[in-house]
Amino acid sequence: MCWRRQFQSANNYWCPNLTHSCVADVASGAAVMQVGFRTTYVADGRLLHNNRPLLLRGVNRHEWHERWGKVCDVEHRRQDILLMKAANFNAVRCSHYPNDSTWYQLCNYYGLYVLDEANIETHGFDPLFTDDTNHPAHHELWLPAMMSRVTRMYERDKNHPCIIMWSLGNEAGYGVAHDAMAAWLRRKDPSRPVHYE
Repeated sequence: MCWRRQFQSANNYWCPNLTHSCVADVASGAAVMQVGFRTTYVADGRLLHNNRPLLLRGVNRHEWHERWGKVCDVEHRRQDILLMKAANFNAVRCSHYPNDSTWYQLCNYYGLYVLDEANIETHGFDPLFTDDTNHPAHHELWLPAMMSRVTRMYERDKNHPCIIMWSLGNEAGYGVAHDAMAAWLRRKDPSRPVHYE
């Protein structure tokens, strides 16, 4: 096994800062995994990626096929990316749950920035927006379940260079669970901002 630089990005013309390398088995020539080196942070009110300002032109995406429902194959995911790129998008939010692992591999390859979102959405607990304390995020009993969703997302996806931000979920009120999840992510990965709502 050795490290070797393979490519910068399939479409590097709009995404010069998403660089990739590949861990390769020299004897067989097989790629074992893609890895990338990047840092994303907010400074002076600007989003910076590898120390350069980054303007995101993005969309929300659900894992959905018009004929097969929630079953998407690799070619369908590739077509989603190519349509986004053709429309001049450079970023996608995995709403509202982490996507299949092949999605991130394709985003690494084609150079699409990703906001990876934890599978946390509880908007039905306060339908009239009158008492936010009804949300599970306020109750200690729910903290382990919410933390589990964030930690599993992070551990599975942390090595994908396309991911530039972590999201704590969507429409789940705001409570101590969000503070705990954000603190955990910031401790584990200071190279990416944490987003919520």
